[in-house]
Amino acid sequence: MFKLPDGIPTLRSQAQEWADYAEYLALKNGQVSLFNIIKAPMMVSDETEVNGIDDTTDRFNEKADEISNEINHRIGLAPKRYPFSVGDKGYTIVFEDADTPSFWVYKFLLYTTRLQMTKSKVQAGLDGTLLFERLAAEVAQEYFGDNSEVEIMGTSRSHIGGFRSKLAALTHRMKEGGDIHPHPGFKPQDDNVDVVLWKGFTDQLPSQLIAFGQCKTGTSWSDKLSELNTEAFCKTWFTRQPVLTPLRMFFCAQYFPREIWLPRANEAGLVFDRFRIIDYLPEEPSTALMDDIKQWCGAASSLYSDN
Repeated sequence: MFKLPDGIPTLRSQAQEWADYAEYLALKNGQVSLFNIIKAPMMVSDETEVNGIDDTTDRFNEKADEISNEINHRIGLAPKRYPFSVGDKGYTIVFEDADTPSFWVYKFLLYTTRLQMTKSKVQAGLDGTLLFERLAAEVAQEYFGDNSEVEIMGTSRSHIGGFRSKLAALTHRMKEGGDIHPHPGFKPQDDNVDVVLWKGFTDQLPSQLIAFGQCKTGTSWSDKLSELNTEAFCKTWFTRQPVLTPLRMFFCAQYFPREIWLPRANEAGLVFDRFRIIDYLPEEPSTALMDDIKQWCGAASSLYSDN
């Protein structure tokens, strides 16, 4: 997986990686030619044996077609919220700059996928992984609709108190789960639960929809898909088990490759990848969230202005 600012996909990279790279360059420059971005790796690559001019041209065109098809597929997934269009018969990617929540959030999701998040997650004093948790919470609430409530359990809420205190406050709000087992020898950070959503009733009685969500930025999440076990979490921490076993939600800034969607979803549960997040982004996200996302993206963009 290539990483910004100096990384570049290889000729063996999937179209999803190349599309992210094309989007990044279009963000920087306003537009980008697919033929130009694949020219350098095509000419210097030692990954394939080129047998002549015709073979080079065929590979060149095949790669450009592959990326163009991926971009057009993305346009279809979010026709009014995808911040790019195509020109030159699909071979030029154009950034449609607009000060809208969906455009800013898409930029944020692209950067939090392709940056080295272990060392570049903090921009303008804001932690991108914690911003992603806040974004996931608002998207989940939009998805589950009226009367749903949400709580962020990850490290972004560490100022409230420790994990056990946050969990005890949560069960009190949900009116389900009973008390909390102390487990004094166990030192979890958030036990893989970053976001909790529930949708109860006026009677405030048990038997309601509950969902636990895990949030991942970057591209190294495929081995984390099965980490969140909602049944085990409840048995470990709750003195009274919820009537319904909580759903599993998995939020990632990256776009799930279509070829592996089903097996990955079977591991992860209810998936919110980049385009599903855009799909259920509220029309008017909270002002505080959007202000922070704009600041974070502005600082991240300045890192690469000379590259």
